[in-house]
Amino acid sequence: MSPVIIMRKTFRTFCISSALLIFSTTVALAQIATPTLPTGMPTLKIVTPSEGQTIYGNRIPILLSVENFQLVDYQTNKKSAAGQGHIHLWLDEQNPTPESAVKLTKDEFTYNDVPYGNHNLRAELVNNDHTSLKPPQVVISNFKNAALSSPTPATTSGFDKNTALVILIVVALVIIAAWWYTKEEEETPAKSKVESRKSTAKKSTKRRRSK
Repeated sequence: MSPVIIMRKTFRTFCISSALLIFSTTVALAQIATPTLPTGMPTLKIVTPSEGQTIYGNRIPILLSVENFQLVDYQTNKKSAAGQGHIHLWLDEQNPTPESAVKLTKDEFTYNDVPYGNHNLRAELVNNDHTSLKPPQVVISNFKNAALSSPTPATTSGFDKNTALVILIVVALVIIAAWWYTKEEEETPAKSKVESRKSTAKKSTKRRRSK
């Protein structure tokens, strides 16, 4: 084998090795420069009541959505453990603290006898020892509740105020017309008697004069 051929093979091997080395170094540097974002982070959402929702009645059903987090009983699991804990819930609380929170080990709850008006709901995922996660998982929803509207008697009977007024006017006109008709009937016989008397008197006068 000639020296030229040997040099060509050596150069080709060197080029391939250098390319592989450069590619490996580039991938390693890219991984260092751009670290992968953490996945499977715990998340909390308020499903009901949603932002701006109106709930009718004084019972407020709460429905939450929890992902990548295990809800456990904090009374039997008192030590902090990654990926598990419970929920703290506050309604219209100006100064929310772990002591003032409703502590949930499931994703639903119901408030009873809630006054009608605007309300603020706050929920947070916490560790078994009631401390906040890092980063904290806090969600807020502003909503309102109102009284159930009951149908009025007029609506139930099928009449409104205008219809009732028209009926009263018609009934009044019928009564007036009946009274007027009865009055005319009573006056007509009286007039007939007077005219009959006048006619008889005239006839008697004529007879007397003729005699």
